[in-house]
Amino acid sequence: MAEDSRVLRRIEDGVSIISINRDERHNAMDLEMSILLNENWRQAILEDDSRAILIRGEGRSFCAGRDTNALGSRAPGVSDFAHVSKSLRGKFQVLDSQKPIVAAVQGYAIGGGAEMALRADIRVFADDAKFSIPEIDHGIMTDGGGSVITASIAGASRAKYLMMTGARIDAKQAYEWGLCDFVVPRAELDDYALNLAKQIASRPPVHLALAKQLCDSVHGEAIRRGMRDELVAISAVYRTADAHEARAARKEKRKPVFTGM
Repeated sequence: MAEDSRVLRRIEDGVSIISINRDERHNAMDLEMSILLNENWRQAILEDDSRAILIRGEGRSFCAGRDTNALGSRAPGVSDFAHVSKSLRGKFQVLDSQKPIVAAVQGYAIGGGAEMALRADIRVFADDAKFSIPEIDHGIMTDGGGSVITASIAGASRAKYLMMTGARIDAKQAYEWGLCDFVVPRAELDDYALNLAKQIASRPPVHLALAKQLCDSVHGEAIRRGMRDELVAISAVYRTADAHEARAARKEKRKPVFTGM
């Protein structure tokens, strides 16, 4: 079988660089890519030759989240709860990494892509970035920390606005709300984010791990509890009639009719 190049990883000056490489779909993830990405995360976290991690996307976008063609797909015999639980374990390995993580975000950071950026320690947005948490449009809920991380950074009311409307905000708005830390011209994004990651990687690793641990102690446990609650929430909404209606309406290109069932 040919090597899957949709997720790439290399090391440069102490930085593990993970690149999502599916530009034709704005780096949207299907099930196989998600498994591959988790494995690259695991190796980047464990490898001895790096002290920081940079997550980025090739081409036009960072990550447009779950590929809409793959929404709801499961391995045979796997329940919604088991499927999301397995996914959650991969997300916790990122949160629990002692290596600092920098996200370089251009184009779309949508749904699961937005959550992946939120799980980084520092976020650099290009000026063309678009951020949204549109799960409600697909009849589902956040399952990667989108609710709780957004609320902890931007405040509960802004998190509710994003989740309840599915609205898309630009890099300027994301910066003003604290959802990104730096905004740079698109042409400068890769160099800026990589140089920042290299600067961090040059510092003492124990100090880096402790700094991350101390800062995460403010909201970290609440975020982990919230992500576990997301697991329960998304498992519940998968079974609702409104979730099925949302998916059917999008497929049929019509306005959904919700009944609260």
